[in-house]
Amino acid sequence: YGQSEVEIENNTIQDTAKEPIQIGEYHYRDQGSNYPGPSPNRAYIANNIISNNSGTCNSLWMYGGDFNCPAIHVFTSSATIVDNTVTNNAGDGLRIKGSIVNVQRNAIEAGQFAVNISHFDNQYGQKYGSIGYFSENTWTNATQVYNISESRVTVQSEYIPDAGGEYSFPVMLQWLGAECPFVQAECLLLPDTAEVPPRDMPLAIELVNNSTVFSFADLQNFDASKIHVQNQNSAWGSQVRQGELVRYQVKAKNSNVAGATVVIKDATGLPLYELTTDSFGFTQQVSLPSDFLLDRNWNHFVGETGVTVPGSDPTNPTVLDEDTCSDGYDNDGDTFVDADDPDCANGRELPFYIVEAYKFGKGTKEFDFVLSGPIDDVISLDNQRPSVTVEQYDGDSFAINAVITGTAWDGQSGPYPLDIIAYDRQFGMIERVEIQPPGSPDWYYAVDTSGANGELTKENHPFKTWSFDWDLSAHPDGESDVTFRIRSYDGLDYSPIEVRKFKLNLVPPTLYLNEPLDGSTHSNGKILFTGTASDPYSGTWGSDIQDIWFDVTGPDGYSSHFAIDGSVAWAYDWNFEELESGEYTFEVWASDSDFCDDEQGICVVSTRTVTVLNDNIIPIVDLLEPDGTEPVRAESTTTLIGFASDGADGTITRVEIEILDLASGLILNNGPGPVTTFTQTGPGYSWSAVWDTSKLIHERQYEIRVKAYDGEDYSVEDVVRITISKPTDANNIPPQFNSSNWPNQLTIFCVVGSTSENQCGGGAVLDLKQYFVDPDSSFDQLSIDFVDDQTDPSDDNHPYFITIDSDGFARYDPATSQSNEDITSWTIENVRFVVRDVFDESAISRDVTFFVTAIQFDVKRSNPGESVTATNPAVFTGTGLPGSTIKARSIASNSLIKTVVVGDTGVWSMNLSLQDMNDASNNLKFNMDGQTFGGSAEPTTFRVEVGENDEGSSLFMIIGIIIGALILLGAVAYFFVEFEDIDDEEFVTSEHAEEEADPYAWGRKEAVEIPQPQPVVVSQQAAPEASGQHPGWLWDQESNQWVPDPNYQPPSQ
Repeated sequence: YGQSEVEIENNTIQDTAKEPIQIGEYHYRDQGSNYPGPSPNRAYIANNIISNNSGTCNSLWMYGGDFNCPAIHVFTSSATIVDNTVTNNAGDGLRIKGSIVNVQRNAIEAGQFAVNISHFDNQYGQKYGSIGYFSENTWTNATQVYNISESRVTVQSEYIPDAGGEYSFPVMLQWLGAECPFVQAECLLLPDTAEVPPRDMPLAIELVNNSTVFSFADLQNFDASKIHVQNQNSAWGSQVRQGELVRYQVKAKNSNVAGATVVIKDATGLPLYELTTDSFGFTQQVSLPSDFLLDRNWNHFVGETGVTVPGSDPTNPTVLDEDTCSDGYDNDGDTFVDADDPDCANGRELPFYIVEAYKFGKGTKEFDFVLSGPIDDVISLDNQRPSVTVEQYDGDSFAINAVITGTAWDGQSGPYPLDIIAYDRQFGMIERVEIQPPGSPDWYYAVDTSGANGELTKENHPFKTWSFDWDLSAHPDGESDVTFRIRSYDGLDYSPIEVRKFKLNLVPPTLYLNEPLDGSTHSNGKILFTGTASDPYSGTWGSDIQDIWFDVTGPDGYSSHFAIDGSVAWAYDWNFEELESGEYTFEVWASDSDFCDDEQGICVVSTRTVTVLNDNIIPIVDLLEPDGTEPVRAESTTTLIGFASDGADGTITRVEIEILDLASGLILNNGPGPVTTFTQTGPGYSWSAVWDTSKLIHERQYEIRVKAYDGEDYSVEDVVRITISKPTDANNIPPQFNSSNWPNQLTIFCVVGSTSENQCGGGAVLDLKQYFVDPDSSFDQLSIDFVDDQTDPSDDNHPYFITIDSDGFARYDPATSQSNEDITSWTIENVRFVVRDVFDESAISRDVTFFVTAIQFDVKRSNPGESVTATNPAVFTGTGLPGSTIKARSIASNSLIKTVVVGDTGVWSMNLSLQDMNDASNNLKFNMDGQTFGGSAEPTTFRVEVGENDEGSSLFMIIGIIIGALILLGAVAYFFVEFEDIDDEEFVTSEHAEEEADPYAWGRKEAVEIPQPQPVVVSQQAAPEASGQHPGWLWDQESNQWVPDPNYQPPSQ
């Protein structure tokens, strides 16, 4: 009792008085029965021989009394019945009640029904339908082959004998109850045995809860006319689905895939079959309905045409065909059912199916099709390529052994919230990670350090971490660059190859310490250390010297351990101003990427012992004005201002000033004298001096060198380089730069992939007149140029990309000035401008960056698949160049459908109504500034279907068209009479000409409002002549056409 799992194979059963094979106990409600109620059971019945079954069985409650025992009786259970032989059988071949069966390749002789399959009603308001799949069976001697009640049955590839005895039809379908869902108790439920479906059952475990369904394909001696149906006041009670055979072979990388799953769904997404491929990648053949036949006039026949539905209005009867246009289903998935589907106007709905194929580690494939005939096709799975990452970066260094680590995954990368999500997103596992070492043609395997042991979870999977160790001690090029190539493999595909170039380090660097001398004495507060360091590496990244390390020990336990940035030639000032006098020992060494970092290790150490006399702290000095940022005006009293300090051990006695003429290299003998008067300011002293610069040379550079003296030691010199400004007009006021509202950055938007000259909307313009002024002359007298820093080569190309016109507008349009196609490289940074007046005095601007950002021309439909109706337009959205016009055009005729302008944020939206579509379906493409979405050769096509509109909308549309036509005829007649010389197309074009707004104003938020530069007039153009005959129009002789008169005022009425 209870659940069971039974296999019945290779038996001979004969001369039985009851059922030779019975699965499930149906006597449980009979009087005196102690049997338990139905429970899920499953049996596998194969290769048995059953003969001479002539007994009488009985169940008063279930079957109303005695009945001839069937050869195989299945009650509320699941069974796979294959390759059995039944002979000399007096009762039904198979009796199936409230069960699920998979019946294939049997030879059965039946005295009554070959297959008696029906629902089970437990008399408690619950009815459980049966599900049966039958293929390649042979039936003999049956009075009726299939007798089906309130169940779902699929039959294929069989010979159907004619009916015998008192029956006229070999197949009978019946629905015995009232119509579901109007009577809920009549709706069919899946039997409990659905929890344990039959072995190898291809048919999905699904029922149509209000109908007996019979599906058939590839049957011999059979058509729909041999079906008798019985409905009990239900339009849908019995459904016949005439189908086609469908089989697939699944491949991955052109290899057969065994064990792949193929799920076939109907148009609503309901699974019909779940198939598994054999060793050659083939699914078994299954039947898919291609037409749905019903008995809508209740005459017991299906699939008739032009039948009248009983109960409809006799004066206006409902006449229809009993096919997919009257079955109550959306067979083709277009959301329209029966008469509402446009396909039924001149034909019928063709069934639409969805196929999903997949196998873990091999890939997936999803597609759909309209069934119009048998299918025997190949499904090629799409595999997601694996990926691999390397933790080490280009330029990382290895000492002798290279240890490379990383991670790899198949499909999509994590993180994954659940194990099942990790399984679905990766849908495969990494089989190996391969590394090709430098100079080797072979690939070697990395070690899986994940510890996953072949299991895939949300936290771990094979090769989530991996490691590879390679000995480079015998590398033939010694210390140099070494290149490793890394890839992963998932059994089908390799990942993209990751390439890493590393530094190979075999020996430590060498250091040579030039100064100070060992045993030397120092008393000026600092000790200068100089030296050189060398390392054999000479690859891409230059010298591998990283740091110069110092270990210092001194009096009273003093110690210090520090490093400075290393280089081939290095210098360092060690400050001992705050340390005690005494003897200090220095141990100095160099480190590279791998050796002697933070420790002496095996490196050669240079040692110096020096004596420090720290009785005096040397002073410091700073020249504050002039600071060298602006030219110094030549005059007799140029003031120098500075600051000096002697720390905590003394005072400043004097500040000495020296002027060097950089052109001649000579020291001027008429510079300021020493400063001896100071004003105490905080911890130090402020000072000033007067210098006569009136006789210096214009635009010549000089160095002002100042040093302070505290009575014992001099400070380090402070040096400031200045340029003398000495205009020919002593009263000249130099140009001035006003930094107020000066933009630090101007943003330019450029369309990716565009070939239009307007790709960047004309670029960015900076009006220099707003920032440079000359108090004693006009802006037109100033010359403008770019500042060229001789020490910075990056600004040498500024004049080639940025133009400055005579009106002072600096313009940068990457679309016309840049020659490469990489928009990310079009940004120009740190541009400075210099203006000079007629007396050669100048002013320099602050930096400004012309920042170029890419924007994509993109089109998406928000409601794909929906038809356009009077209340439901087709909605398109996307991105584009702000201010540009998006045009929707017909693919077939290239005619314009509608236009919109891209908004300031780069986003646009377009609604296409019935009027826009002219009440006709169409294939559309989209353009922007001459750029076609998807490419001009093969533009991306959007199919827009037009559905039915209401009569009111059509009436208004017709009225609008008639009125528009009358107005157009009047306008044409007027212009033919009054303006016979005007070309129609040119007139319409000029009539609608509008001044376009700047579409890039939003990208210039930091720039002030500036007028557009006026074009240069090359030659005097003939002015259009006014016409008295045609008021409001002018004749333009150059273009030889009429143009609107901008000054025309119509007469008052």
